[in-house]
Amino acid sequence: MSSPRPAPSSVRPVSALSVVPRRISLVLGLLLLGTRVLPAQVSPGSASSARIVTTATEEVEIAPDRAVITFAVETRGRTAASAGTENARIQAAVLDTLRRVGIASAQLKTQGVSINPEYEYPTQGGRPTVVGYQAHNSIQVEVRQISLIGTVIDAGLSRGATNVGGLRFFASSTESATREAMRKAVARARADADAIADAAGGRVGGVIEIIASPSTGSPPGPMVMTSMVMRSSEAADVQTPIESGVLKVIVSIEVRFSFVGR
Repeated sequence: MSSPRPAPSSVRPVSALSVVPRRISLVLGLLLLGTRVLPAQVSPGSASSARIVTTATEEVEIAPDRAVITFAVETRGRTAASAGTENARIQAAVLDTLRRVGIASAQLKTQGVSINPEYEYPTQGGRPTVVGYQAHNSIQVEVRQISLIGTVIDAGLSRGATNVGGLRFFASSTESATREAMRKAVARARADADAIADAAGGRVGGVIEIIASPSTGSPPGPMVMTSMVMRSSEAADVQTPIESGVLKVIVSIEVRFSFVGR
């Protein structure tokens, strides 16, 4: 009689090839203003993927060569028609004068026209009554020669403009200034990355990514001027003084570099 066969074992031998190696996390804990080193995951047989991320902001100043001004004419009349007619007459004179001092029609744009009733409210309460009408007409003027701004303002006021506001300066081209700011920002970001890598015991590798965010700053807030008095440019003792200041082209960048350990 043969001896019974042993029952098959439920435990299988472990193969070395079935063992999945754990990933090893390499964390470079380095903190610096405007910079950071990203944690990297390193697998056996692969190169380190640690990264250094730096940010930098640079600005370049340029002189503005354009300006925008808003002129408005306000008139009142007993009827809507009379207020509108008087307003149209004065606004036509303002526009004609602006063209005479060098503003082309393409640089003039109507921003709004309105005629509204004016009411008188009884002191003892009750229904208000219409006592007249107010007409308002505003135009936007683009001045393409900074030296003409004072002349343009005085010319508009001399023919009956009652409000001058929203004087803003800008530059017709900022491309070269933007590129100069970009070059300076990248150089600063690289210098910061070199310092970080050296402190961490390694060196900067290649550039992985660069993100640039350019913007154009403006001189301090819009200049607003109001005059309710008509005056002639011939009678003015001095021309309205204007200082254009400078514009600032600002570029902010973020650069990702690879980190190579020694």
